[in-house]
Amino acid sequence: MRSLILLVLLTWSQFSRAQGLEWLGDLEAAKERAKQENKFILLCFSGSDWCPACQKLKSEVFDQPEFADFARPKFVLVEADLPRYKPIGHLQLQANKALEKSFHVASVPTVVVLTPDGQEIHRLGYVPGGPAGFIAQLGPIAKAQIVQPPPPAREPEPRRRPVTFTPIPPAVPNHYGALALKSISGTKERRMVLINNASMMTGETAKVKVEDHDVVISCKEIRDDSVLITCDGKEMELTLGKK
Repeated sequence: MRSLILLVLLTWSQFSRAQGLEWLGDLEAAKERAKQENKFILLCFSGSDWCPACQKLKSEVFDQPEFADFARPKFVLVEADLPRYKPIGHLQLQANKALEKSFHVASVPTVVVLTPDGQEIHRLGYVPGGPAGFIAQLGPIAKAQIVQPPPPAREPEPRRRPVTFTPIPPAVPNHYGALALKSISGTKERRMVLINNASMMTGETAKVKVEDHDVVISCKEIRDDSVLITCDGKEMELTLGKK
C-alpha cells in the first residue's frame, strides 16, 4: 500500500512539473517574450484529437519532467493545434491554420524551432525515445545560447576643422568715382538699377556717393542697357559699362 501511495505521489509530482510549462497560442506574443527572456521559440503543430503520433509526442515527451527541465530555460513554447472534433475558439483555429500555411506544414506533428525574431532554424516530427531522444534530435540547439546582437555603433562625429580667425582689416573710406550704371536686374515690369552704391526702381529717389559727396538722383526710366535719371535736377542717361 505504501509503495502504491509513493508511486501515485511520484506520478503526480512528475505531472505537476510538466504542467508547469506554459504553451502560448500567439506567435507574436511568443516573439516578444523570447526577445525579453533571451530564448528560442518551439512551435508545435498538432492534431490533438485525431493524430496518434501527436498524442504520443505529448505524452512521451512534452508531459515529461525531463522535457520541462530542458525546455523551461531555453524555449518559449507555442502550440498550434488543429483538432477535428474537440471545440476550439474560431479565431484561434483560424490563426493556427494561418501559421500552418505560413510555415508550409504538410503533416503533424511538426515542431519548428525559431529564433526570437521568428527565423526558422530547425524542424522535426515525432521522435521515439522519450525526452532524451527528442532532445538529441535538436542537435546543437540543445546546448546553444542566444546571443543578442550588440547595439549599432554610433558613427564617430567628423573631425571639425580648427577655427581660423582672420583679423579685420582697418576701415578704409570708400571713394566713388563719377556716376556709373553698374547693373540692371529684375523683370521687365519690375526692373532695378544699381548706380554707384544705390539701388532704385523707376520713380524712386536716392542719395548717391560721387567723389566723396552725396548727390540726389531720381530714376525716371529703366531701359534694356541704360537708365534715364535726374541728378540734382539735371537730366542725363547712364549706360551700362560707361561712366
